[in-house]
Amino acid sequence: MQYCGQGKLKRALYRWNLMLRTSIEDGFFTETLKIYSSLVKSEVHGCNFTFPSVLKACAKLGCLQDGKKLHTHVLRTGFQAEVFVQTSLIDMYSKCSDLASSRQIFDEMPHRSLISWNSIIAAYCRDSRINESFWLLNQMQYLGLEPSSATFVSIVSSCWLCSLQQGLSIHSCVIKLGLHSELPLSNAVMSMYFHFGQIEVARCIFDSMGERSIISWTTILGGYASIGEVTQAFGIFNQMRRESVSPDSIVFVSIISGCVQARNLLLALSVHSVILKSGWDHDDPIDNLLVSMYAKCGDLASARRVFDMVHEKSVFVWTSLISGYTHFGNPDEAVELFKKLLRTKIRPNEITLATILSACANFGSLSMGVEIEEYILRNGLGSDFRVQTSLIHMYYKCGSIKKAEEVFKRVLTKDLAVWSSMINGYAIHGMGEDALSLFHKMLHEEGIKPDGIVYTSILLACSHSGLVEDGLQYFESMQRDFGIEPTIVHLSCLVDLLGRAGDLDLALKVILEMPGQLQAQVWAPFLSACRTHRNIELGEFAAKKLIDSNPGITTSYVSVSNFYTSVGMWKEAAVTRRLINDQGLVKEPGWSQIEINGSFHVFIAGDRAHHQSVDIYAKLEELNAKLLEAGYIAEIENGEGYIISFAYWQVEEAANALMLILLQVKE
Repeated sequence: MQYCGQGKLKRALYRWNLMLRTSIEDGFFTETLKIYSSLVKSEVHGCNFTFPSVLKACAKLGCLQDGKKLHTHVLRTGFQAEVFVQTSLIDMYSKCSDLASSRQIFDEMPHRSLISWNSIIAAYCRDSRINESFWLLNQMQYLGLEPSSATFVSIVSSCWLCSLQQGLSIHSCVIKLGLHSELPLSNAVMSMYFHFGQIEVARCIFDSMGERSIISWTTILGGYASIGEVTQAFGIFNQMRRESVSPDSIVFVSIISGCVQARNLLLALSVHSVILKSGWDHDDPIDNLLVSMYAKCGDLASARRVFDMVHEKSVFVWTSLISGYTHFGNPDEAVELFKKLLRTKIRPNEITLATILSACANFGSLSMGVEIEEYILRNGLGSDFRVQTSLIHMYYKCGSIKKAEEVFKRVLTKDLAVWSSMINGYAIHGMGEDALSLFHKMLHEEGIKPDGIVYTSILLACSHSGLVEDGLQYFESMQRDFGIEPTIVHLSCLVDLLGRAGDLDLALKVILEMPGQLQAQVWAPFLSACRTHRNIELGEFAAKKLIDSNPGITTSYVSVSNFYTSVGMWKEAAVTRRLINDQGLVKEPGWSQIEINGSFHVFIAGDRAHHQSVDIYAKLEELNAKLLEAGYIAEIENGEGYIISFAYWQVEEAANALMLILLQVKE
C-alpha cells in the first residue's frame, strides 16, 4: 500500500512538472507561479525538476520575494545540494538584481558544473562588472574546465563596457578553442565589432558564416543602420529577400531607424513599399516609426497619410506627427493635431507635452501655451524636467518673461537644462545682467558645471546688452576653466558681440582665424555690423566674401543689396538685385502673425489680402499725419523717410501694432 501511495505521488508530481514546463515554454510566467502555488496546496512536494522551472519564472518576472520563498522551499525539501537547482538559484538571484546572493550560493557549491560557472559569469556580466567576469573565466580555465560557447556569449555581449583590445583578446580565445563557428557566439562577436566601429571585421564574420539565423541578419542590418549606412543596410535587406529569408518586425524597425537617421526620403519610400508587400504595415512599432520616418525626412504629407491609416493610434504615433509638424515649420498644424489628441481617450505623455510647447513657442501662441500648462498641472505632469524646460522656453519665446520666471521658481530641483533655458530667456529679452547673475548663482551656489549651450546664452546676453568686456572674459573662461571648445555658434556670438560694439577689426580677425568652411556662416552678421557702423571698406570686403561662400542663397544677395543701399551705393545695389533674377533665385516675402483673442492674423509683405487691410492702411495714414502734426521729424537714411509709412514696403512690421489698435482699442 505504501509503494502504491508513493507511485500516486510520483505520477501526480510528474503531471505538475509537465504543466510547469509547458507554462514556462509558452511564456506564461505568472501562470507558472500560480500552478506552483496550487501544487504546494495539494501537499505534493516539488523535486529537482520542479524548482528550476519555477525559479526561471521568478527570474523572468523579477520577483525576488517569490524567489526567496522558493529558496526556502528548496531548503525544506532537501534539494539545495542539487547542481541544477543551485544553478537556477544563481540565475534567479542575478536576474532579480541580488548579485551578492548569487555569489554566495556559487561559493558554497561543493561541486560546480560548466553551467554553474556560465551562470555566475553571466551574472557578473549582467551587472556590468566585466572585470570580475574575466577573473572568473581565468579561474575556470585554471581549474581545468574548458569554456563553452555559452560562456563567451555573455562576456562578448558585455564587451561594450571594456576596450576593443579586451574584445580582441576574447575573440582570439574563441578562435583558439574552435568555437568561432558557433552561431549564437558569432552573432555576439559581430555585434561587438559593430559597437567598436570595426565595420569591415563585422562584415567579414557575417560573410564567413556557414549558417545564419534571423538574429544574424538582424545584427548586420541593425549594425549598418545604427551608424547611418542605410544603403548598406538596404543591400543586406535585399540579400535577405534573394535568399528567401523572411524578415521579422525587428528587421523593419532597424532599417526604418536607419532611414530616420539618414533623412533619406527615397530609401524611406522604398522601405515603406516593401513593408506594405510584406504585410507588416499594421504593426504598432512599425506604424510609429513610419510616421516618424516620413516626418524626419520632411515629407509631412506622407507622414499624415500613414497616421490617418493607423486604426489604433498610440501616443507615440501622435507625438511623432506633432513633432514633425513642429520641427518643419508647421506649428499651427501641430497645435491643431494636439487639440484633436485631447478629444480622444489617449493621454499625452511628457514628450508630447514638451513637443507641443515647442510648437506654441514657434507659433507665438501664448493662450494655447497657458492652456497646456493648466493641463500639465491638473494631471500632475509638472515635475518632468523636459516639460519644465519647455514651459520656460515657451513663455519667454511668447514674450512673457515673468511667466517664465514663475515656472523657473517652481522647479525645486533644477537640472542644467532648466538653468540654461531661463538664462537664455533673459539673454533673448536683452536682460544681460539678469542672465549673468543667474549664471553665477548656478555656478557658485548650486555647483552645476556649465556646458556649451549655457555659454551660448551667456555670449548672446553679453552681445544684446553691449557687455563686450564681459563677453570676451566668458569666451576665454569657457575654454580655460571648463575645457569647452568653441563651436561655430560660439564664434558667431563672439563676432556679433564685437560687431555690435563697433570693434570691426577684432571681429574680422576672429573670422579670418576660423576654418574656411565655418567662415561662410559668420559673414552675414559681420556685414550687418558694417552696415550699422557704416564701414564701407570692410562692408564691401564682407559682401564679396558672403556671396562667394553662399552663392545659391537668396538671403545673401538681399543682405548685400541692403548694405549697398544703406551706404548710398545704388548702382551696386541694383546689380546685386539683378543677380537674384539672373540666377533664378526667389526671395520669399517676409511675413508675421499676431494672436488676438485666440485668433491668428497673418500678414505678408506687400499683400493686401487681409479683410481689414483698408482700415489698416487708413490707420497708418492717420498716425503718420498725427506724428507730423506733433513735430516728429523722420529719420532720413539713404533718402528715405522712416516714419510709420515704412509699412508700405514692409507691411508686416506695422501690421501687428495696428491690428491691436483696430481690434482692441475702441475709440
